Amino acid sequence: MVLGLEPTPAKTKDVWSKAKRLAERGRLVHEASGMFSAGRGPAAGPGGGSSA
Repeated sequence: MVLGLEPTPAKTKDVWSKAKRLAERGRLVHEASGMFSAGRGPAAGPGGGSSA
């Protein structure tokens, strides 16, 4: 597994729910295939927000 976790149902569900939350926030994209990919928008800086 890419994240170095054992592929147990509990771990899989935990990682999936975190990815789903990141997709809702625009940090990941939830593809039609069910896979997640990196968001295509500008990433926030180390401060976590915009400088405006």
